[in-house]
Amino acid sequence: MPKRMFVLGVASFALAIFSATRCAAKANAEDVIVDHFFSAIRDGNFKEATSHFSAKMKALSPAGLKGSWNQVYASQGRLRSWKIFERRDLPKGGDEVRVQLRFSRSTANSIIVVTSQTGEIKLILFKPPATAPPYSDQARFHFEDVAVGAYKLPGTLTIPKGKGPFPAVVLIEGSGPNDRDETVGANHPFADIAQGLSSRGIVVLRYDKRTYAYPQLDPQKTTVDEEVIQDGVAAVGLLRARRDVEQDRIVVVGHSLGAMLAPEIAKNAWPIAGIVMLAPSGRKLEQAIIQQARFSAQMPPGQLPVAEHQADDISAHKMPPTQIFFGAPASYYYNLDARDEVAIARSLNLPILILHGSRDYQVLDKDIGDWQNGLKGDPKVQVDTFPGLNHLFIAGAGKPGPAEYATPGHVDAAVIATIASFVANAGRTPASRAMAK
Repeated sequence: MPKRMFVLGVASFALAIFSATRCAAKANAEDVIVDHFFSAIRDGNFKEATSHFSAKMKALSPAGLKGSWNQVYASQGRLRSWKIFERRDLPKGGDEVRVQLRFSRSTANSIIVVTSQTGEIKLILFKPPATAPPYSDQARFHFEDVAVGAYKLPGTLTIPKGKGPFPAVVLIEGSGPNDRDETVGANHPFADIAQGLSSRGIVVLRYDKRTYAYPQLDPQKTTVDEEVIQDGVAAVGLLRARRDVEQDRIVVVGHSLGAMLAPEIAKNAWPIAGIVMLAPSGRKLEQAIIQQARFSAQMPPGQLPVAEHQADDISAHKMPPTQIFFGAPASYYYNLDARDEVAIARSLNLPILILHGSRDYQVLDKDIGDWQNGLKGDPKVQVDTFPGLNHLFIAGAGKPGPAEYATPGHVDAAVIATIASFVANAGRTPASRAMAK
C-alpha cells in the first residue's frame, strides 16, 4: 500500500530566511508539548501521547494514533530525534509548529497545531518520509550515526557493504542553518547524494550544521570559521580515523556557500584527494542575496531599495559590524569577503570538479565564469553544466524560482554519476597528493 499523508484531527539556498519575533514563553511551552508528544511515541506509549489532545482530538484513541503512525512510519525504523524548525501564527488562533523527525532510515516532517489559549493539540499531520531516489540501492550500504567535531554535531554515515576500505566524501552545506540532508522545502539533496554515492561504493558523511544544531548561538560571535570551516575539517578527521575509509582518497564536496569554502576546508584538512564544488558562488554574498531578491520579487514594496543600499554599504565596509543584514551581522560578511577562495583553490594542486545547473537563479553563469577564469589553465579542473537543473541540481521547466522547491524531486542521476566518477579517480595520482609550493 503506498504511503500517504495523514492528517489527524476532527472537523494543514534560499540564502536568507525571514522570521518574525515570537514570545519566548509561548515558544517554550510549545517545545514542552512537542517533546512530550514525540517522546511518548518513541517509547510506544500512545496513551501518554494523547494527554495534550483537545476534547475533539480525543476522539482519536491511542490505538487509532498508533495505527496512523505505523501506517506512515513503521518501515522507517526507530524514531531517533525531532526538532522544531518553523512556527506560524494561524489567522483563526493557534500556532502551527513544524517538526522534522529523524528515523533510522529516513527523515520526515510533521505538523502540530496547538491552541494558543489552552496549549492543547488540536491537529496533527504526519507527512510521508523522504523517498529514496531511483538510483539508491539500500541493499548495497548501511547507515551509522556519528557525532562531528567539538560540538558533537549529529551526523550520518552511509557505508557501502563489503570489504573496504572505500573512498569517502564529506558533504558541506550551503548558507543558513541546514540539517544534514540540506532539506529545502520538499527536497533533500544531500540525502540523495549520500545514497547515490554509497550505492556506488563510496562512504559519505553528512551532518547537521552548527547553526542548525545550536540555534541559540549568538550570531554576533559566530564567524565563518565557526559556522563552516572548523566542523568541515573535523568531519574530514572523522573519516580519516576510520578503518573502512581509504585515508588518501577523501574528497570534500560542498554546495553553494559550502562549495565556495570547500578549498579552505581542503587546505586546513590536508591531505585531501580532491574537491567537488556544486554551484559555487563567485560574488560577494550580500550582492548575491540582492540579485536573488530582485529575481524572485518577493520582498515587500519599498524594502528592496533599502536592502540594496545596505548591501552596497557592506561591500564598501561602511556598515557597523554589529548591524544585521539578512540574519547575519555585517562582521560575518566582512569575514567572508576577506577570503580569496579562488587563490586557495589554485594553490592546492588538486583535482577540482565544478558543477552547475542551467536553471540555477541563485548561482549564475557569471559566478561559474569567475571560477573558470581564476583557475584557467589548470588541467585538473573540470567544469560541467547540466541543462534543465536548478540550484539543488533537480530537474525543472520554465522560469525557476523559490516556489519550485516545494515540489519534491531528486538530484539528477547524471550529477551523481559525474561525482562518483570523479571520486573514483581522485587520489590516484601523485600530483593530487602534494600541495603546490
